[in-house]
Amino acid sequence: MEELTRASAHALGLVVGTSGHGGFTGMLLGSVSQCVLHHAQCPVTASPALRRARHVRLGRFAC
Repeated sequence: MEELTRASAHALGLVVGTSGHGGFTGMLLGSVSQCVLHHAQCPVTASPALRRARHVRLGRFAC
């Protein structure tokens, strides 16, 4: 989390994933993406995690 926030000073933007925990559970567990959203010095895009059963193919890479 600290490294991402530090890197944001020199970045054009960051993309972070979210775990999908929201509400009370998310508040108890804390959230790296939430912290980065609040402290980054560049635009941040938060993307929800894909379900584990699905895979997305991007060229040679599988996510």
